[in-house]
Amino acid sequence: MSPRRANPPERAGEILASAARLFREKGVRAVSVDEIVQGAGIAKGTFYLYFKTKDDLLARLAETVVEHMAVAAAAAGQQQGKSLDRFAAAVLAMQQVDRGETYLVEALNHPENTALHDLVNMALVRRLAPVLAAIVDAGRAEGVFEVEDSRSTIEFLLAGQAALLGGGRFGWTAEEHAARLRATLFIIERALGTPKGALLTRLATLG
Repeated sequence: MSPRRANPPERAGEILASAARLFREKGVRAVSVDEIVQGAGIAKGTFYLYFKTKDDLLARLAETVVEHMAVAAAAAGQQQGKSLDRFAAAVLAMQQVDRGETYLVEALNHPENTALHDLVNMALVRRLAPVLAAIVDAGRAEGVFEVEDSRSTIEFLLAGQAALLGGGRFGWTAEEHAARLRATLFIIERALGTPKGALLTRLATLG
């Protein structure tokens, strides 16, 4: 019997999984394409059927992480409970996914990956804004959120926090970062029209 041949999406997934595992172990810059294909058990030529370069693969991994964040946020946001609690649960679920992919954050912080970083932030805004806006819209009906345009407001907030807090590009100390995170949460409360401290207390574990 001939060995089973993986279909294209499955094969691409195997390559991505091999790369992600190696990136977590060694860091993106320390891993070569040769190591990735060896880990995936494929020929080097097969790699280039699916990805133009290692950077192309990194972009695909980033898209996958954003999708996982959106799925996790949607699942958390659909749980029973008040909209404020569901919104906080969705945000925390997003961060939980992000925390597991520190190699990606480190890679995107390198100056040569600025364009990729911007593309990832755009994908994050486009994919996550509808998920969070749906929770806010439900909260408007409950009277806990007061905002005229949920989708546009969430897009602005996501883009702002990604630029200010994402990636450590400003080189702040832990204390400086914590102060800006706290300020960001206050801004989010104001923008969404929630009671003062309502989200700050629920998102106290954000880092």
